[in-house]
Amino acid sequence: MNVDLQVFVVDDDQIILELLSGLLEGECQSEVFLSGEACLKRVAEKKPDIFLLDVNMPVMDGYALCRQLKADWETQDIPILFVSANDDIDTRLLCYEAGGDDFIMKPFSPPELLSKLRVAERILAEKRALHSQAGYAQSTAMSAMTSMGELGVVLQFLSKSFACNTVDELGAAILEAMQQYDLQAAVRLSVGGKVRTISPQGHDLPLEMAVLNHVRDSGRIFQFKSRCVFNYGLVTLMVNNMPVEDAERCGRIRDNAALLAEGADARLRAIEVEQLAQSRRSGIEAALPRVHATLDAVQTNYRRNCLELTQLMIEFQEAQLKSYIHLGLTEQQEEQMTAIANDYMQRMVGAQDKSLLIVGSLEVLAKTLDDLLKVKESN
Repeated sequence: MNVDLQVFVVDDDQIILELLSGLLEGECQSEVFLSGEACLKRVAEKKPDIFLLDVNMPVMDGYALCRQLKADWETQDIPILFVSANDDIDTRLLCYEAGGDDFIMKPFSPPELLSKLRVAERILAEKRALHSQAGYAQSTAMSAMTSMGELGVVLQFLSKSFACNTVDELGAAILEAMQQYDLQAAVRLSVGGKVRTISPQGHDLPLEMAVLNHVRDSGRIFQFKSRCVFNYGLVTLMVNNMPVEDAERCGRIRDNAALLAEGADARLRAIEVEQLAQSRRSGIEAALPRVHATLDAVQTNYRRNCLELTQLMIEFQEAQLKSYIHLGLTEQQEEQMTAIANDYMQRMVGAQDKSLLIVGSLEVLAKTLDDLLKVKESN
């Protein structure tokens, strides 16, 4: 038994008190009282670890004292052992109903008493351990609830970030999330080779931009005094008032701010892709009218060239036939000359047909671009 264990003994028999005091000497620390009233007066000053109460006492018996002790939240968990010469079932029930933890019959043997006290000491230790575990569990639960609440800010930001279509909107969402932690922050966002700094004080402030550009290469997470910088890809987030006095909260903020910056980087890259796609779309939209105009010009020029070439071939054939009259060629020679002329005219017609295929390919390309734009508009 622990020698520092505090036991309060209450009995109206002085001889029993002296006997118990001598028995407990060297085993634990004990104080003896002749009445329940005297015990309560001392309990107001000092709380024991175990009570050892006689049942039958004048004015305030052991039952009444036990009920009063169990009704007080400061003493309700202290083990109470009853000592009585009455070993009937009614006495034991009354002890149990009053809130007692064990019962010892008089006359008692010293080994039995010490054994019962050791059991009470073990029960007391178990209760204290349970209280300690409950307190730790409550503290852990409160910490978990706090952490979940803080993590909820990150989840809320990630959800909102999907609706951010511009750098300014994303920057405003980041600052709003940090304000929910009661933190002042500034953010540097880089997209398409352009840099934008945003803080509650404004956009692209020269000194703020210089500081953010400077800490840009300070590592993934860098803390100096009450400031902490988070560099993730295209995003640099600088918190100006980290709660350094609260190490636990400061650690949670570092974790959550890192998640937030990483999520912002992912969304910023998506915005960059979207802006590039929009830029290309705008380029196609701007180029399409010129493509159609050029295609119309090519078709007009092709038709004009076809007419001119057809007219030239007709005139050539007429001139060729007329020349036979004056050239004095034989019929065979005229047939040869005509065949040669027809062969070249067929080859010129073939060249025209190839040009027509190129025009057709340009028409298909223009229609494909038109269809792509229509699909994106419908989406």
